[in-house]
Amino acid sequence: MVIIRCMQKLSTPQPPYALFTGLLFFMALWYWGYDGVTFSDDISYLDLGYRFWNGLPFQEVDLFNYRWGTYVLPGFITYIFGFNDHLASLPSLVSYMMTLMLIWKVLTEYLAKNVFVIFFCSSVYLLHFLPKVYPDSLLVFWVALIPVSAIYRHQKPFLAGMIMAAAFFIGFCTKETIILLAPLPILLFIFDTKKDKKPLFYTYFFLCMAVLVIAYLGYFYVKFDDPFLRFRSIEQGHYISPYSFYDKGWTAVAERLTFSPILTFIERTFWIWIVLSVPGLVRAFKHDKDLHLIFALASLCLLVGFWFMTTSLSFYSPLPLNPRHLIILLPILSVNIALEAKRWTNNFFWNRFATLWIAFGGIVSLGLLDWKLAAFYFSFAAVLLFVPVKWKPACMAVLLLFPVLASVAYQRELKHFDHFKNVFTKTIDTCHPEAPLISHEFVVRSIDVLVGEYDSNLPLFSIHELAEKSTAGGLPKTFTLLTYSYAAHAFPEQESLLKEVNDYATRFNYDQTNIYQDKWIKVIQYDHRKDLSTFSNHGELVENETPSRKVDQ
Repeated sequence: MVIIRCMQKLSTPQPPYALFTGLLFFMALWYWGYDGVTFSDDISYLDLGYRFWNGLPFQEVDLFNYRWGTYVLPGFITYIFGFNDHLASLPSLVSYMMTLMLIWKVLTEYLAKNVFVIFFCSSVYLLHFLPKVYPDSLLVFWVALIPVSAIYRHQKPFLAGMIMAAAFFIGFCTKETIILLAPLPILLFIFDTKKDKKPLFYTYFFLCMAVLVIAYLGYFYVKFDDPFLRFRSIEQGHYISPYSFYDKGWTAVAERLTFSPILTFIERTFWIWIVLSVPGLVRAFKHDKDLHLIFALASLCLLVGFWFMTTSLSFYSPLPLNPRHLIILLPILSVNIALEAKRWTNNFFWNRFATLWIAFGGIVSLGLLDWKLAAFYFSFAAVLLFVPVKWKPACMAVLLLFPVLASVAYQRELKHFDHFKNVFTKTIDTCHPEAPLISHEFVVRSIDVLVGEYDSNLPLFSIHELAEKSTAGGLPKTFTLLTYSYAAHAFPEQESLLKEVNDYATRFNYDQTNIYQDKWIKVIQYDHRKDLSTFSNHGELVENETPSRKVDQ
């Protein structure tokens, strides 16, 4: 009887508590972790989605216009439910939740499932873009679907080939970095050929890809008379910026290809995911386990691609190491971590290996004078080395949760977005063309999203636009300045707005007449004063309205 009960206990499926916890965590963070728009690319995608569903022409011709997978769903949501930038990020939440459920389904061991949930649900940068409209958060699902579909390439070759082709295609229509996984089916084909496996899956996959590519190029040929317009837009989309390399010289490129990625991985905490995935990467090529091999190859494709791939065919310009670009690594690396969790938690060699290299991240952090980051790495290494095996996953989950919650609190306090939006709306309601509102260029660019109304033609200008209008059509009698402290963090080049406006006010004879200020916002009203000159012969103030006017002596 005891043996029967033990067998029944072993055969009973474990309840998916970790899965439900992960899903609820994503939903809670999407709702309560919202800190507003980033005033960057998300503004462009929100604008494109609105214009797409309302039949309005796109204002610019650039590569964002053809990232349909990024803005079509958010635009549809705002079209149905009314404009709301937070609600528009709902597809990002769905993407993360579907990725979590998808990989939970293909992992077989209960420990691996739980460890995957811990590491996939705890990256600060992955979660930062959860309530945002960005292609990278949507791309997470398509990147995960490609290796998952490869698992079924022998059992269901047609369905697996069709799904993988669709994932590549929709992923490319979301963001071009999906091509980093392009070597994966080729590498799998090589490994399968060595094992004399049937190549039926690859026939279906390449046929489906051929059909999709021909249809895609045909659309651009019919619509724009240029089948390669999308690729030309990518090529022409390069511009000189702090993140470009083709204009920086060989030393900048050498840094980018050597130590710069390592520093980025450490500074952005991706280092933990990379170090802990090493046992899975190494052992995948030592043992004949298809699941391990697929995700190991996918990880290597992404890492090598990020490290060396160029963004242009005309010149060598490696990908910028923006943390947002790197979040698609996380679901794949988390699988490698989960598959060999027993190794890095319990095996003497792999446990010490992971501990030492994570501690190395702490040492580098000390060199960067980032004490909090160093403490995080050393704490993680201590948990890995000293905490009993059965408690390690739980302790790591708690440790990884601290930076996430701290980041959410920090971003909300830094931006105080709802307060800014409320003050901005009230302020611009009091302005009109003869008394405009002046603010940062990133605020001017985001006005439609802030007020929830497109093509509203509200009287909001940058200081440069005000100067141009003043030269062309005369000076406004009054104007209002609104500055946002978030500029110092996200747009430091626009932090000097107050000085520029004060210089403008001094030059054109404006006085500050009303000031509102708090920790995040400063609102100043400027009124134009008439130019008065003091004549020394009798000390009388005379209004100088006509420069050529003569005064009797």
